[in-house]
Amino acid sequence: MTLTSDAKFIIGVLVVTIIVIGGGAYITSKKTTPTTSKTVPESLMQNLVREDSPTIGKKDAKVTVVEFGDFQCPACGTLHPVLKEVKKKYADASVRFVFRQFPLPQHENALLAAKASLAAQKQEKFWEYHDALFEHQTNLKADDFITYAKSIGLDVEKFTQDLKASTVADAVQRDRADGNALGVRSTPTLFINDIQYTGKYSVADLSAVIEAELAK
Repeated sequence: MTLTSDAKFIIGVLVVTIIVIGGGAYITSKKTTPTTSKTVPESLMQNLVREDSPTIGKKDAKVTVVEFGDFQCPACGTLHPVLKEVKKKYADASVRFVFRQFPLPQHENALLAAKASLAAQKQEKFWEYHDALFEHQTNLKADDFITYAKSIGLDVEKFTQDLKASTVADAVQRDRADGNALGVRSTPTLFINDIQYTGKYSVADLSAVIEAELAK
């Protein structure tokens, strides 16, 4: 069958259109593919965990999950139950969880909350206090911190003294400095071993990265 010049022209236009659309879709897909990880340089690994950082799990665990968080940050509050479930899931695995303080300046009660959690740590109840703060994010006034201290059985007099201690304030500032050095600019920011996690904050997605690190 012989094609007319008009038919050839139409077919040519259709072919070019398909190529352009297909090429555009490919380019778009390449551009929108999310970055799932960013590796921490060896020179900055010491900034991830300090000797006195609040930790759940063994020091020599194969996988370390570090959160730089702010107790008044809504996104951190949303992540809290997810991480709680992940901690429960890997309670018997070689995984440890670490919390680093990164109170943001726009959250007026975050700095005092950070200090209060470290005051609780001095009585070995950081994680209980950590949970209370995240579960009562809308109530982070000075009196509330005392209420939470009483609720978890802290020595309130000692807690009040530690809350004002320069060592607690210095620890918060050190954590923020470590976070800044690691490129933390918002909360929550998670690191899994030497990987800065940028995936979805779900039990399934976090577990996938943890499993991959455990398998190495």
